[in-house]
Amino acid sequence: MKKTGKELRRVIFNIVQEAWPVHVSGICKILILEGNISDISKVRYHVHKLKAERLVHTKKIDRALVAWPAEIDRLRVVHELLREK
Repeated sequence: MKKTGKELRRVIFNIVQEAWPVHVSGICKILILEGNISDISKVRYHVHKLKAERLVHTKKIDRALVAWPAEIDRLRVVHELLREK
């Protein structure tokens, strides 16, 4: 059964948390999608929605969109603060 909407977004968020940093095409492979333009666009849309909700950070590397959990950046900042002392 195909997942759609918020359920798909939740699954994509879980994938980003487990397999970060991950490309949109990598998410498609994990979801066992064909990886055609339609599937990539759908996953990309949900990654952008997760970014708008401040759950993930993204960066464009060449033509690929890479995502990782926002929590990781918070941990990085804490690590830098502890290291400065």
